[in-house]
Amino acid sequence: MTRFVFIVALYLSTVFIAQAQKTRELVLDAGVKPHAGIDEIYRNFSEAYRTLNSDLVAGLYTEGAAYLVPDQDVMTGRDNIGKSFRGFFESVKGDGRNMTISFRILQRNAEKQLGYDVGIYTLRIFKDGKEKSSGKGKFV
Repeated sequence: MTRFVFIVALYLSTVFIAQAQKTRELVLDAGVKPHAGIDEIYRNFSEAYRTLNSDLVAGLYTEGAAYLVPDQDVMTGRDNIGKSFRGFFESVKGDGRNMTISFRILQRNAEKQLGYDVGIYTLRIFKDGKEKSSGKGKFV
């Protein structure tokens, strides 16, 4: 019986920790209404960075998407965007690092077919379980 209680407690703590992690990955400021479809995109981005899955990131872009890479020309097309993330994620893996990305949404306007968010992302890079660097950026 004690073993059963321990296993149940371990399972529940794992569920609560996983839910807390998901909650920290996306924070909506006061007045920003949740939107299931949009919020899921951020969760997928966070999962892709956490698991270094470039295919998951690429799948979030349309075939004709444009991606603004700092200090480079505008990148167009899902395949090109996927290649860019693949190279980035492979570099991170090759150095024995991992990453997390989280989002804070300051403003949101979502209509039937079009929406936008204004927010801040935080990228954290880890090696051997220790945070090595972090950075923030703004997005629309």
